[in-house]
Amino acid sequence: MMFPTRSRRKGAPLLPLRFLTTWSLLASSTTTLALSTIHNPKYQCPSSPPPALTPHQLLSASCPHPIPGSLTETLFSNSSSHITPWTHAPVCELTNGLTGQYCTYTNSHHGHRGFSLVTTPSRAADVASWFLDLPLPKPSDGAEGEKYKVVTIPGKGKGVIATKEIKQWEEIILDYATLVVDVGFTVEVNALRGYRLLHKAVEQMGDGGNGVMELGKSSEHAQDVVENVLRTNAFSTRVGEGDYMAVYPTVSVSLVSPTGLLNRGKKSKMLTVHPSSAYTRFIQESLQVSIAASKPISPGEEITISYLTLGKTSSERAHLLKKWGFTCSCPLCTSPPSTIAASDARRKEIAKLQDLAIRAFQANKPYQALRLTRQILPLLPKEELFPLESEQLENMSRIYFVLNDMDKAEKYARLSLEVLARQGYIKWVEGWMVGKMFRRFEEEEGPRGVRY
Repeated sequence: MMFPTRSRRKGAPLLPLRFLTTWSLLASSTTTLALSTIHNPKYQCPSSPPPALTPHQLLSASCPHPIPGSLTETLFSNSSSHITPWTHAPVCELTNGLTGQYCTYTNSHHGHRGFSLVTTPSRAADVASWFLDLPLPKPSDGAEGEKYKVVTIPGKGKGVIATKEIKQWEEIILDYATLVVDVGFTVEVNALRGYRLLHKAVEQMGDGGNGVMELGKSSEHAQDVVENVLRTNAFSTRVGEGDYMAVYPTVSVSLVSPTGLLNRGKKSKMLTVHPSSAYTRFIQESLQVSIAASKPISPGEEITISYLTLGKTSSERAHLLKKWGFTCSCPLCTSPPSTIAASDARRKEIAKLQDLAIRAFQANKPYQALRLTRQILPLLPKEELFPLESEQLENMSRIYFVLNDMDKAEKYARLSLEVLARQGYIKWVEGWMVGKMFRRFEEEEGPRGVRY
């Protein structure tokens, strides 16, 4: 867990960008009669737009203007000089206060399925140029290949097994996001309007939404089929500076969806939660997710990922899994009571030390925060919580930075980056990365050494 900044954030600790968890989506709201949508069917783009977008084949919008005066005019124009990543005119719905709107922006020709973004016009404008540079998926991306196959696993339904030796940290699956939803949308748009916009986002995809709609739907709380897909399959991610939920169909079918690839009508009641044999790595700049091996995997061995935030105790895991109707069957959850108790004790100690370290850092007690952070590091391997290692090393670098001990600040910054490179979150470590980390520290903490 990263330290929150003392000068700018005094509340909850920062979530690291790579820390994955399945979101609980679409907060409940009273369904009311919807106001008219800011959209008209005649503003649909032609059914045969230019080829799939790449950095060298930018789509030039040829659609008519949306309704005059609409905020979407800033993103869509019939001018041939206007470059846009979207193949459809935006479809929008008003927020609960009727003062803003959320829209769906679709590129139906990107990759195998296309993708839709649900967000505000201003946020879409901020990231439009970024979407123009998204890499085009390769034909082999997201397909069953040499490393794994989907099979029936006794007692679990469909699952994934390795077909060859897979080394630790080696990539197994690479997938692209198809449905990307702004987190704010789930609370700022009422249910009826929200469902309508989600359905439009799915329908406009290049495959008609089949890749999304065929995913598992295990939520007992969802009131709509697309909401159910999101609740079951979505991961948290970042787009620009915003927090979003993203659906990765191949990953969901293979490793996330409880219903499996060929058994979508039946819900499995067994799920490996942790320790898992694989983990997820987001590639933020390309809206990709990579599934990699957290340990060496042998041919015939099941490949699993965790549904839950790492570090939860056995009772916390059981409680969180209730919403999916799962019973954890991983080696940790099914261990003898003494083993489970020892694991729970270590996890509680890690959580306690993290909390105390954050409190000490916020209270301007850097040496105490440093001692507490050092105690966390040797506990992580015992619980296979390796994704937390880089965070703790970065925390140590931050402490030394504010103490103006730049030699040690650089040492731990490099160690943190080397862990990320070893685990495949970044390709390699370069000097500028340390400088970038220090600039972030300075922005968040103030000039080094000024407090101590």
